[in-house]
Amino acid sequence: MVYVTLARGRLLGSSVRTHAAQYPRVFSIVKRACAALEIPMPLVFVRDDQFVPVAALGFGEPYSLVISSNWIEQFSDDELAFVVGRELGHIAAGHTRFLSLLSVNGKENPIVALVFGAWLRRCDLTCDKVGLLVCGSLDAAARAIIVSAFHHFGRQIDATQFAEQATEIKNDAVLRWGEWLGSEPYATKRIEWMRRFIGTQAYALAEEWFLRDVAGEPLPAPGTTRVIPADCPGWWRRFFALSVDVILVSALIGSLHPFIVRDGKSVSAAVAPISITKTAAPANSKTSSSEAETIELPNGTKITIPRDGGRSSDTIRNLVAEAAAATVAFASLWIALYFVLLVSTAGQTFGMMIAGLRVVTVDYRHPGIFRTLLRYLFVAIGPLFVVVAFLSPFSRRIMLHDRISGTRLITSERVMARVGVMPA
Repeated sequence: MVYVTLARGRLLGSSVRTHAAQYPRVFSIVKRACAALEIPMPLVFVRDDQFVPVAALGFGEPYSLVISSNWIEQFSDDELAFVVGRELGHIAAGHTRFLSLLSVNGKENPIVALVFGAWLRRCDLTCDKVGLLVCGSLDAAARAIIVSAFHHFGRQIDATQFAEQATEIKNDAVLRWGEWLGSEPYATKRIEWMRRFIGTQAYALAEEWFLRDVAGEPLPAPGTTRVIPADCPGWWRRFFALSVDVILVSALIGSLHPFIVRDGKSVSAAVAPISITKTAAPANSKTSSSEAETIELPNGTKITIPRDGGRSSDTIRNLVAEAAAATVAFASLWIALYFVLLVSTAGQTFGMMIAGLRVVTVDYRHPGIFRTLLRYLFVAIGPLFVVVAFLSPFSRRIMLHDRISGTRLITSERVMARVGVMPA
């Protein structure tokens, strides 16, 4: 998540950012499509890429749309509208957050494709339909797919004849298996699915909606609107995201223990487990089993200690209490660092991404490191966290640490952006 977020800086430093005065042809196509799809305008970059014509990346607004300079002049306007539209479809459908994670590991990796391939291929087929709506022509969409696959040679290919190859693949199960090792459906299948879709009632309804009268402007960008309570999630959605993050961090540090026992003393350590030495009771010991008690330490070790006026038992209990306190402090520290690192860079944690949440300022900007540190100070300090938890049912979606830090946890639906309230 951090790598993908930092990649935006690399794009700005090494790619051409398009706008109304810089490559207006591309900018106008993206702008019209965003207005019709009712999504905010992404940052649009052009860079040299030999393999990927168009790609969308990011974990939240503003997303980045990257177009290859090797393909941009190969596409006509309607073909470019198709490839741009399908990537905007990924953004609108919420696919981009997960695709950005997978792209770091290589979607063409056979193992990644085998595990996530079914979902990846369904995403592509879905967004082909969005691209078809944006370009408005099945012929242009088919040409765009073929040119994306074959570059210059694609202009010599008959799209109708090429699509007929899907029939041969459909009749041979072994040939269909090959698709499972890829992150994208066969090009022939993509064209076939669009042909079937364009003749359905669903397409007619979608086209009617897409061609409705719109203002011609995308949704307001960050910094031009303010967050209202309706944009923020309820208590249970927050709790779900927090639970995912706590489970994840706990799993990562589960094998680490914040203390060891040496010579009867609790010593702080980050990576060493408890060390317990068991000694057999003397043969002439008169202590019966009924006079002993078994105590389980935090690492799962069980030891039996004879009663001797309570001194041994009290010592172990004190060690257990110290260990529990150290464990809580150790885990709280790592959870706080986890939140600060991801929110200050990516704007969200993994749990937030799963739950469709994001941390922003009151005007939808990136929170920055200072606000993030102030926000998650409440995670690291136990009494403050208890206060936040106690007041959460009465917070009306904007909690105490939200107000103090000047940040907001919003849903990915961006309800506020659709209202269009200007800042005071």
